[in-house]
Amino acid sequence: MKIELTNRPEMKTLSLLKQLISNPWIGALASLAILIPSLYIILDDVTVLRKEYILLLIAFPIYLKSLKKIFDEILDSPDDSLK
Repeated sequence: MKIELTNRPEMKTLSLLKQLISNPWIGALASLAILIPSLYIILDDVTVLRKEYILLLIAFPIYLKSLKKIFDEILDSPDDSLK
């Protein structure tokens, strides 16, 4: 039996997709793209229950998680300026 080692385009796409999902900068930008328009719509009339409240409940924790990951990476990186 012969094993063929090839790079399939599906695997490259899956690998790229995994990198994008795990990137905290993409998460922060995507959640801000949801948060800002939702807040404008909500603040227009606060008394009306809208689907934007649900979007806000979903996007805000993603935004906080992404920021935490970004700041953790900054704090854990070695500081070269002390040398």
